Amino acid sequence: MMNPKSTVIPILAVILFGLFLWIKWPARDIYLSDMDYTVLQAEWAQPSRDTSIEGNPIQMGGKFYTKGIGVHPTSEISVEIPRGYTYFIAEIGVDDEIKEDQPASVIFQVASEGAILYESALLTAPMPPHRVIINVHGLESIKLLVTGGPDGNNADHANWALARFAKG
Repeated sequence: MMNPKSTVIPILAVILFGLFLWIKWPARDIYLSDMDYTVLQAEWAQPSRDTSIEGNPIQMGGKFYTKGIGVHPTSEISVEIPRGYTYFIAEIGVDDEIKEDQPASVIFQVASEGAILYESALLTAPMPPHRVIINVHGLESIKLLVTGGPDGNNADHANWALARFAKG
């Protein structure tokens, strides 16, 4: 007859080892600002890593973001999707450095292989940021585009805050 204690200890050891591995090596999101990307178009200034287009901390809706890309229309960025990642996630909008009385309006698009995967409504200051979650499974790359609205692009400081790839 088998001793119950002799079976419990190996089972606990396996569970604890599995928990250790899960904590030690969790699936991590990969932030766009930490990746290599290609700027295909930047009319006013080059995209800015982890800051607004003016070099300030990214802020939308009163919330600060430590990661992201600040751009100015018309901008287009191409990035390869890391192997095994299935979602592109971001919070998009006009940076709070643009005040309510300044005309600012932008449209965000995510495209791949000639198809538009996502297009935002016209976003203006001081609208809260919009969350974007796009399934990119099976795609090799995406393009992130920002265009200005009907009021010109003078104050169009747009952010791809927390832009990242995640595993599903």
